[in-house]
Amino acid sequence: MERSQEELEASNNGGSSPNKITGSVDEEVEYPPLNLALTVTPEFLKQIESLQQQQRHDSNSTPPGKTKPMSFPISKITIGEWTRDAVYEQDLKGKIYFAYKKIMWECLEDDVTTETTRRRSRKIEMQWCDVLSLKPWYHPHDQTGILSVELRKPPTFFIETNPQALKHTQWQKLDQDFTFNHSASRSRMHTLHFAPGVLQANMEKLVSGDRFWSELVKVHFPTSDHLYFDICHGNHEDSNN
Repeated sequence: MERSQEELEASNNGGSSPNKITGSVDEEVEYPPLNLALTVTPEFLKQIESLQQQQRHDSNSTPPGKTKPMSFPISKITIGEWTRDAVYEQDLKGKIYFAYKKIMWECLEDDVTTETTRRRSRKIEMQWCDVLSLKPWYHPHDQTGILSVELRKPPTFFIETNPQALKHTQWQKLDQDFTFNHSASRSRMHTLHFAPGVLQANMEKLVSGDRFWSELVKVHFPTSDHLYFDICHGNHEDSNN
């Protein structure tokens, strides 16, 4: 019996037709290389060099986990004559921003200026460079913590505008200090109290996150015996008058 032309071609190519892919659908099929020539141009070399520089920069940069903002609950805060206690964890918060070099205390409390009762956040904000010294202290029995912070000049004050659930907080800068008797504008010392373990964990993150804080904890606390800012301190600037 004569064999068909297709059968003869399949026999000459190892038992399969060159125009068909045989085997199961799960069988891996190898394709021949494209044999395309690589043309090395100056632009191509510049792109390679740029990628290499970016990789070196990324490898030398600070790990992302160490530059993320810190947020931690505060049990109680005292500044001069002004004191706030947290009933719920969200009532008092400390926040530290590494990118913006800012530290702040946020307090959530009832807003009595509106007809309907709602809660609104207020914020005391300081630049890192305005922190002269700080001292953490841990109770040996229950590991509650106290952090004392000494400032160089008064902080700035903000109030939340148009509070909305699940939305980023919008802030409005205030012209006046909202603390009792303007305590935060007069007192250089801020004292913060923390639940067991909170201060320890966050101090470790803080000093390892930026060299500024690792050096600041070595500074003698306090740097001055004066409890209040200079009486001639106006507009957050020192005055010689």
